[in-house]
Amino acid sequence: MNCTWQAGRDAPGDTQYFLYWQNSRDDNVMECELYIKDENGRNTGCRFHNVSIAIEKAYFLVNGSSKDSLIQFYDEYIQLYTIERIMSPSNITVNCDEIKNDCIIQWQRPQISHSNKDNCFRYEININYKVRLISSPTFNINSYEGGNSHTFQRSNMRKKYLLKMRAAGSACLVSSAWGEWSAPVEFGKNKAVLLFPQQCPVYLK
Repeated sequence: MNCTWQAGRDAPGDTQYFLYWQNSRDDNVMECELYIKDENGRNTGCRFHNVSIAIEKAYFLVNGSSKDSLIQFYDEYIQLYTIERIMSPSNITVNCDEIKNDCIIQWQRPQISHSNKDNCFRYEININYKVRLISSPTFNINSYEGGNSHTFQRSNMRKKYLLKMRAAGSACLVSSAWGEWSAPVEFGKNKAVLLFPQQCPVYLK
């Protein structure tokens, strides 16, 4: 987790900032252990490692000090799960029935520290024909909640397809903002293969 701030507009040149935070009322107040500094050596952010998300709001305080004047502090309570950036689903596989036109898409939910339930997530799937140098139709799969599989009906069994997925929270203490897209997965006439990341859009409801 990263936390950043800007120096006050009228802050003297020798102003230095320090961040303190408390994850919950039962935790101790801690100072930032790894500051982000600007070109003048002034603290302008903090990097946190191995942060666990609690049910309560976390408390943050940025305090400043200067030899020339008093510096106004800034504090805020933040519900950490609302600003969490959700990773893409993992272990995405596609298995197609070569007689029928059904393809079974399966995946594992994003890993977060404070929930291990599949029904905490909704998913968006983006599927395109694998074609070069020409536009390809996008197959929209409406977003749906929970589960870790979906059946895709191929419109053309002779085509190869590219699929990518992303997730968002639908319940529990999980951010409702869409997370990162997965790397594209190729499927169709041959076995599914994981490719390098790229961007292209399908929606699940």
